Amino acid sequence: MNRSSPLEALLIDCGNSRIGWSSYDGEAVTPPEHCRHGGTLPPELTAQWSQQPPRRVLIANVAGGGLQQQLGRWFASHWKITPTLLRAQRQAHGVTNGYRDAETLGVDRWLALIGARTVTSQPLCVVDCGTAVTIDVMDAVGVHQGGLIAPGYGMMLTCLEQGTAIAGIDLREHDGQLLGSSTAECIHSGAVNSVAALIDRVMGAHPGHALLLTGGDAQRIFPLLEHHAEVIPDLLFRGMARYVKQRQARDGGKC
Repeated sequence: MNRSSPLEALLIDCGNSRIGWSSYDGEAVTPPEHCRHGGTLPPELTAQWSQQPPRRVLIANVAGGGLQQQLGRWFASHWKITPTLLRAQRQAHGVTNGYRDAETLGVDRWLALIGARTVTSQPLCVVDCGTAVTIDVMDAVGVHQGGLIAPGYGMMLTCLEQGTAIAGIDLREHDGQLLGSSTAECIHSGAVNSVAALIDRVMGAHPGHALLLTGGDAQRIFPLLEHHAEVIPDLLFRGMARYVKQRQARDGGKC
């Protein structure tokens, strides 16, 4: 793509607590950036996007309609662009949805599965370590076998703080020991090891599967796993890029 040409696409991931974005130049995605959104479009966010409008804006949203509407209004007023809102499908880009009602699969999980197919053709387990931990299993021909959802590391801490008399939990890292010597260390160890044990249990039931981790807490969970894993922060955005490539093909390959 000519450097003077508009960027091919801005890719946006609206998660439960964070909004992430990446750029796609027609060949590769840039390393994703993130910030917390609190249900509203952060005013400092749009200043980090290029002043030159991209050809396309794609949005994956699991944060609810409010943030989605705010983004739509911003792009309409600043760039005169209507974003493409991605949703899970029955089948696309080499992946077959395993949900009975395909569109009810979270679009973040769907895109991560598509992104995973660009990494390996092995049967695999895709884990998103975010506000919620999602685990999805896919076979070697791209058929989604199903998955599970559990509270993420941060949500476990919040639930303990809100549901017990424990207050002011210190979120600083402890020394990595399984057994803590303070309440904060015990809570931290319990949360991260619960997530790691769940992932290892799923992997134990699916020998021969590759394990790919993504999401904000992936690096926190990774060292605790008994199974070999690869951390890929831009997995979802790789999936989004597949949709851009599809559109480019329909448009005659123009960038």
